[in-house]
Amino acid sequence: MPAPPTWLNTMANHVASLMYDVDVLSPIGCHFFHHLSRDEWEVTLFASNTEIVGGEWDGVLAPSKFCFDILKLGEIFQEVRALFWQALPVDFDDQLGSHVSIEATYEGHQVWVRILAESPEEFEPGRRIQTYDFNLKEIW
Repeated sequence: MPAPPTWLNTMANHVASLMYDVDVLSPIGCHFFHHLSRDEWEVTLFASNTEIVGGEWDGVLAPSKFCFDILKLGEIFQEVRALFWQALPVDFDDQLGSHVSIEATYEGHQVWVRILAESPEEFEPGRRIQTYDFNLKEIW
């Protein structure tokens, strides 16, 4: 996948800065796609899972707990066309699950940004924790 445009990287980092950790926030993932026919950028942000190694929870993928400042989200963009919260997955194969989404304009670009409550299953964990020595290791 090519590197994101500079403006998209800046926007994604600004949106990610509104994710406030409840525990130690795991690495933030970002997936983007440019719809040429609509000239719109889809951007999906999520906190990665933590893989637990050792103990009775060995192999469990734990989501990172965080809060999100929805009010400040709207301040990042020049024009906001829609702001939604999807409380639960809408179908058994809904890869996004619970999330906040905003359709807006950022530096002249049409964007559809989604902030997921949990990492999609297709992504590897962003960190591991060794339970016996509480060693957190960032993977990506």
